[in-house]
Amino acid sequence: MSVSSSLVSPTAPAAPTGSFTVDSSVLVLARDDSSAKVATSGLNAYGIPFTTVLVPQSGVTLPELSSSSGGNFGGIVVASEVSYDYGGIQGFQSALTTDQWNQLYSYQLEYGVRMVQYDVFPGPNYGASAIGSGCCDNGVEQEFSFTNIDDFPTSGLKTGAGVSTQGLWHYPATISNTTTTKEIAQFAANSSTSTAAVINDFDGRQQMAFFISFDTTWSPTSNYLQHAWITWLTRGLYAGYRRVNLNTQIDDMFLESDIYHPNGTTFRIRTGDLAATASWVTEINSKMNPGSEYFPEVGHNGNGNIEAASETGNGEAICNGGAIEYPEVPDTPLEFKKPLGTGTDRWPSTPTAYDWTTQCTDLDALKIWWATPENRDKFAHISHTFTHLEQNNATYSDVYKEISFNIAWLDQVGISSAKRFTANGIIPPAITGLHNGDALRAWSENGITNCVGDNTRPVLLNQQNEMHPYITTVEADGFAGMQVNGRWATRIYYNCDTPECTTQEWIDTSAGSGDFYDLLAVEKADTMRHLFGLHHDPYMFHQANLRQTDVQDITINGVTAKLSIFQAWVETMVQEFVRLVNWPLISLKHSDMSDSFAARVARDACKYSLNWAANNKQITGVTVSANGNTCNSPIPVTFPVDPTSTQGFRTEKIGNDPLTVWVQLSGTPVTFTLSTPIAF
Repeated sequence: MSVSSSLVSPTAPAAPTGSFTVDSSVLVLARDDSSAKVATSGLNAYGIPFTTVLVPQSGVTLPELSSSSGGNFGGIVVASEVSYDYGGIQGFQSALTTDQWNQLYSYQLEYGVRMVQYDVFPGPNYGASAIGSGCCDNGVEQEFSFTNIDDFPTSGLKTGAGVSTQGLWHYPATISNTTTTKEIAQFAANSSTSTAAVINDFDGRQQMAFFISFDTTWSPTSNYLQHAWITWLTRGLYAGYRRVNLNTQIDDMFLESDIYHPNGTTFRIRTGDLAATASWVTEINSKMNPGSEYFPEVGHNGNGNIEAASETGNGEAICNGGAIEYPEVPDTPLEFKKPLGTGTDRWPSTPTAYDWTTQCTDLDALKIWWATPENRDKFAHISHTFTHLEQNNATYSDVYKEISFNIAWLDQVGISSAKRFTANGIIPPAITGLHNGDALRAWSENGITNCVGDNTRPVLLNQQNEMHPYITTVEADGFAGMQVNGRWATRIYYNCDTPECTTQEWIDTSAGSGDFYDLLAVEKADTMRHLFGLHHDPYMFHQANLRQTDVQDITINGVTAKLSIFQAWVETMVQEFVRLVNWPLISLKHSDMSDSFAARVARDACKYSLNWAANNKQITGVTVSANGNTCNSPIPVTFPVDPTSTQGFRTEKIGNDPLTVWVQLSGTPVTFTLSTPIAF
């Protein structure tokens, strides 16, 4: 709980004479590292520069708020009033002194800077009064919904769309000062609806306050709500951008999967399943917000094509004796690091190069379907290696063949000529080989520069910034410089083709409880947390998940249809996303996704900034700069109103999203004038 004594808003000081500037970096005041991570996660997701100050119970000195040229911060965020329990009659109080609060208030008034507070107790400081002592006990639901977004329209949030507050302590309120305070959100009724968030205007000092705790590390609601305060605090004008990527990767295409339930069965995708999926891609796009473009991405294993062809008629003879076969590979510890030069070759000694003919590959109906451009180009494509050999303890020779044979096969069957094809990346089999320097060298020598990892494994995550990829090192992985992009696992398991199968595996292996719809509800919560956290990592699926032609109908949001478990997952996520926001959903092929991660790293290294030019209580323009004012990666700047000129830089205006200008710094700062000034 967070309660502080009533503070006094100062009289507005005189504004600086003439024009002045404000650095748009956001000042974040938080109690500790964990609360600071929650407060800054959204800013980091957008790429908005910020400065964090930790405020211990003993207090802290505030940073310099202004200088001779203007303001040093374009927004202030205070988490939970940085309050502590001081015991006795003091109780919960802010660790900032009254003088420090008034310094912040004076700074706001002087420079037109807004403040956001969350996890606060309704009181005079927020123009509201509490109803009771707070809510709620475990299992009690009181949904949060926005009632008015007029002051932050570029947020794209939908009013009246309720989101769960379970696990987030909150304080139902009523507005006590209608002159200074406006409701922007409500809690759903227990006995009656109540105010959940407000905007205050105290004689020019503007503040947004949420009467609910936040935790973006687990709560989809917190990740959703942060877009209100970020767009309001910045007035929709910031260095950074907002984009949601829905990337779904389907591994093991052409292979046969052993099915978890019923045990002892197998499944290999049929052309009818693929045709249904291809038609559905058009249908699901029609359900998305304007500007959306969604397509699945497929990871191919060419040896599965040779296996299937060899099993038809005289296919073994036509296919040079059949596919690559080798003894079962023993498992290794998950993070096994193979000593360089060790291991046992598993591949047969021949062939030494890919030598199967089109006459062979055409014996498989699945290959014929994928080789048809109209079918092929509904999807994106990437290599998943030739046989799916697990690579933790694989030799350089075997891995080199895994990559080079699949490259040759992708070229032969025409998949590498697809509209969306990634040549420089792979999906590693079972996400293995990432600590095997011999494997990584073999990848690199075949033109592979990046791959996907596994977000459940901390050693494959960037520990400095969760929006950056992991880069392999010689010390940790035996090879330096391979880019490992994050990827989310789902509860749609690799060895399942029906709802019954994946639900049973969820129950047996992950303490799941309930039916397939319960599984989808858990998936929805996790996925909304990722999407509204602006994580661009793809989601993992497998070929068996696309079984469609002979499955039972599924009802998703009141619509009953024949859907694969993959389709049911996507339908669930899309419909929830569209319910909550008007943003587009954009898919990227693997190489474009990987490039976007690398670009983020490059521009963050430039330490870019955005300064407002202000005059007469209006923002009239902005200047983009960076260390040395040169940056190898363009810097995104988001505008709520058009600049008078975009100066030839690349621009994006997708669907309902605001305009983003990608600014290339080449030695000097770049200044834009706003076509319409933004009032303080």
